[in-house]
Amino acid sequence: MTEVATLLMEGLALSLDLPADWFRDFCSDAAPSLRILHYPPQPPNPRPGEKGAGAHTDWGGITLLAQDENGGLQVLDEHDGWIHAAPIPGTFVVNLGDLMARWTNDLYRSTLHRVVNTSGAERYSMPFFFSGRPDAEVTTIPTCRRPGEPDRYPPTTPARHTRERQRETYELNRAG
Repeated sequence: MTEVATLLMEGLALSLDLPADWFRDFCSDAAPSLRILHYPPQPPNPRPGEKGAGAHTDWGGITLLAQDENGGLQVLDEHDGWIHAAPIPGTFVVNLGDLMARWTNDLYRSTLHRVVNTSGAERYSMPFFFSGRPDAEVTTIPTCRRPGEPDRYPPTTPARHTRERQRETYELNRAG
């Protein structure tokens, strides 16, 4: 999975008019994580706000997601609202994470997604979070900065960004 993620990062670099190895430091000595997630079935017409996983973005560079045949993953489209990311056998869903948005000054945005399991069956998925080397520098890529446009994010590292997002998440949950 790390090799696949590294290959995808090379493709992302090329899409940004960068050398394929632009993300080499990020990809070397990466600290990825794999989770196995279970979603119990929800009623066919869930109450408002009733979800398997609420709307969120992933914190790392990219996420490779294997999902079972039951579906439930939804991605927010700015024009069409929540759209279903139907499972396709033998494939992965690739989500861009917060670090990609930071690098590209929001040219590429984090994928806002949620899970609503109305299949009537148990749902399982396996996300592979590729967050890179914890101390790699993440700062706006020069090809993603338009003339006169400021950087939208200060420089960070994957480890620092994760700590900030954890703090925000737990503070929000305590306040709510």
